[in-house]
Amino acid sequence: MSIVPLSFSFNLFQNVPMELEEFHQKVGEILMYCQCIEHDVKYIYAFMADGGFKKNMMEMEDRRLTLGQVVHELQEYDQSWDEPLFNQEEYRTLFDIVHKRNYYAHSVYLSFCYLDDEKDFEYSFARECRTIERDLQELSSLYDKVEDKRREYMKNDTDLRY
Repeated sequence: MSIVPLSFSFNLFQNVPMELEEFHQKVGEILMYCQCIEHDVKYIYAFMADGGFKKNMMEMEDRRLTLGQVVHELQEYDQSWDEPLFNQEEYRTLFDIVHKRNYYAHSVYLSFCYLDDEKDFEYSFARECRTIERDLQELSSLYDKVEDKRREYMKNDTDLRY
């Protein structure tokens, strides 16, 4: 007999911190923050690095750099300045979001969806609900910081096409 994801009625649970629909929405918010942070990090790197914005954007595209690779290159370049744009803690957080994004994109539902024991399901789902709330706060804050820094670089550039 195969196990069907969420084969029991989700509405019967009393001890879950949020409804499944709210959980879906929060996963979407996390993925949105991660995509926006990735976009902004790439823009910041393209502005900072030698060669000019357009050339750097095209090079990142041609090389198909991942978020982790861009953060690494940005950190190397940024740390060579007297006043780096991001501090070490912010770089650790940027590297952490690579793992978080991958987790939410590929694994978060697997931690509870296929559990056939309702108590195990409730425990695992509740744990993921607490984690998602914490991650949303952290990503929202980081998004604001990264977006502000991207805007600083963009304010003097009128042609951002590449």
